[in-house]
Amino acid sequence: MSARQISHSLLGMAAASLLISPPLAAGAETICTELIRGADGSIPIEDRESARQVQARIKPDLIGEGDQLAGEGKLAEAVEAYAGAFGGYWYVGFYSDAGRCLPMELYQTTADKLRVVALELAEKRTAKGYLLDESHEYGGDFQRGALGLYLTSNQYDSFVREAFAYADAEFLERDIDGHLIGMVRARLNELEEYRNAASKRVGYVDDRAPLLDEELAAFSKLAGFDEKLGARFASRYPEITDHWLAEESRYFDGFDKTDGAIPKGMLHGQATEALEAGIRRLAEHPQQVARLKARADVRGETLMKKGRETTRGDWQLLSDHYAFARDYFEIAGNQEQYAKADRLSEERQESVAKKIEVSIRTDIEKMQKSEEEQSEFQNETDDMAAEFGFDLDE
Repeated sequence: MSARQISHSLLGMAAASLLISPPLAAGAETICTELIRGADGSIPIEDRESARQVQARIKPDLIGEGDQLAGEGKLAEAVEAYAGAFGGYWYVGFYSDAGRCLPMELYQTTADKLRVVALELAEKRTAKGYLLDESHEYGGDFQRGALGLYLTSNQYDSFVREAFAYADAEFLERDIDGHLIGMVRARLNELEEYRNAASKRVGYVDDRAPLLDEELAAFSKLAGFDEKLGARFASRYPEITDHWLAEESRYFDGFDKTDGAIPKGMLHGQATEALEAGIRRLAEHPQQVARLKARADVRGETLMKKGRETTRGDWQLLSDHYAFARDYFEIAGNQEQYAKADRLSEERQESVAKKIEVSIRTDIEKMQKSEEEQSEFQNETDDMAAEFGFDLDE
């Protein structure tokens, strides 16, 4: 059946619903038969139509468009077209949302189509690693990630399964659970708002199409999602701390075994960045942050000791262990030791600068003395040449 034939078929269903709708109480107004006035009552009386009349024209065409797009393989666009049948619509320059005013069969058929197309698109997005509705990951306009597609198309078992797997994969890097919980709450709020919309229309009969069975399943299948996800990871946060402590140890061990200011500086930067990354990741988990800061404190004290040994030894070793210690104390939040390391680093730099200056002056004096000796030798040579009648310039 072509898109145009489907559109006409759905239109016929919508028109039939107008004829077979049960009679309403005399004088009662309904949500779907109330005439649309416009955002500010600007639509002329003779041009006003009911939500059901408008939707009977708009929705079937939208669904037909989805059929055509799906047939052309434009899955993302087809998803948006099908999903549009369940939401509001633009009419005479403003956005209207009077609920679903067409036959239940139309919404069920559209939901079935949406599920098929969304599943195919979700599989493609998953293969590319596109799980979340983050437009910057795809480039260009906003597009739904696989998880959002599962929610939109009422595939809640698939959402829960894939959301938990994704959370496991992302767990080390970020608190992804908060994002996933937000997605679930948004979907449940959307469905709940539709279900309770009639309570806000006092004096109106609710003649909208109810939620589909698969939509209602969201309230049971997504129930307690946040608690389940939280319980899944509650005991695993020490793993993240262990990871970043191990990363810091790996770089610090290399730092300790490496000579030269530049290699040491690079390894030091990688070691401290490991602790900082861990602290950022675990910002909401103070016990784990305390473990990372304790490591920074220990490293700071170790480097302070090395700084004192360097001061007593070879001043030409340019690595400033006091400055390295200062960086660790800053991470630890140890202000007292930070200030001490900072002061010792400045004193050491001043001392090294003075020693370098003395060394340079000594070298210059040696060079000058050498030039004087060379000049004296040249004079003696000239005297001897004159005495024996040699011409050294020839």
